Amino acid sequence: MILTVFQCLPLARLLKNKLKIISGKYKSRIIQILDKKNLKPTKSYIREVLFNIIDIHNCETSLDLFAGSGILSMEALSRGVKKSIVVESDKELAKSIKGNLKLFDIRDAIVINKKVELFLKDLKPELFDIIFIDPPYDTSLLEYTLDYLKEHKFLRNNKYLYFERSKNDKTIYLKYIASTHNIVKDLSIGDVSYTIAINKNI
Repeated sequence: MILTVFQCLPLARLLKNKLKIISGKYKSRIIQILDKKNLKPTKSYIREVLFNIIDIHNCETSLDLFAGSGILSMEALSRGVKKSIVVESDKELAKSIKGNLKLFDIRDAIVINKKVELFLKDLKPELFDIIFIDPPYDTSLLEYTLDYLKEHKFLRNNKYLYFERSKNDKTIYLKYIASTHNIVKDLSIGDVSYTIAINKNI
């Protein structure tokens, strides 16, 4: 089955790592991920904390920026999100996400193989109940994305916001969300720092 799903990828690049979905419809199911140097899927502990905070029954849509393995979207869809837009610029990673969705027969997700900066410029401001942002570390992409989402009103009615960065990143990101969101968690584990925020109107 793996070779069928990823038949266009070189064998040497196929599926060295695996991730387990924590809860929901696809609980304990395994997704296969590519062996890529800069791919750092969100740790299971952090996913557990994140989805214990999110009232998933009050959420219909999610937007996953810099999706990487796609595990955050898979977890959200497993728990009941009705539609997920998944954005990943790496062609192989996007294909891998599509393969996992197909394997689970998930039809409520759209995978877009495009740079986030270009994707956002083509997107009219709309409501996404959950927004995940997990860009490559040691870049300005997180700051750019949060600033863009703020200035173009994506955060005004967004319910839950999650973003991740290197523990060594000392940029003050909270200024971009202070007017719309309250911080629920802003913690570090290992080499990762993560923030979970909830809209002030909830």
